[in-house]
Amino acid sequence: MRKIGGMAAAVLAVGMLSGCGALPVPPSRSASAAPTQTSSVTEDVLAQESAYFRALRQQLPQTDLSNPGLWIDLGQAVCKAFDEGLTPKEVFDSIKGGAISEPEASAVVVLSGIHLCPEYAPAP
Repeated sequence: MRKIGGMAAAVLAVGMLSGCGALPVPPSRSASAAPTQTSSVTEDVLAQESAYFRALRQQLPQTDLSNPGLWIDLGQAVCKAFDEGLTPKEVFDSIKGGAISEPEASAVVVLSGIHLCPEYAPAP
């Protein structure tokens, strides 16, 4: 089962970076959330995504990062793979190759854990 999830992550990553477009993300907030609560959550998510993308630009100066949405979607897919129980090594192995180099895969896995899903951040 874990290998199927890893393969799905790899297919997702390659599809996103090869021009198939971003996957639609269903709203994760309940409709009954207060506007100020939703605004605060949205600001937090945007801050996390911005920090993640800035870190990617620093780590991967030679990589074409002209479509931030694809890289953010890939980072969110990494977090989803972590949620499903995959290890960082399994996620790395599933996304490297093809359109994503090993340094890019490594940066995405580590920086996603740090910025997008800090509950999975590596211990210092």
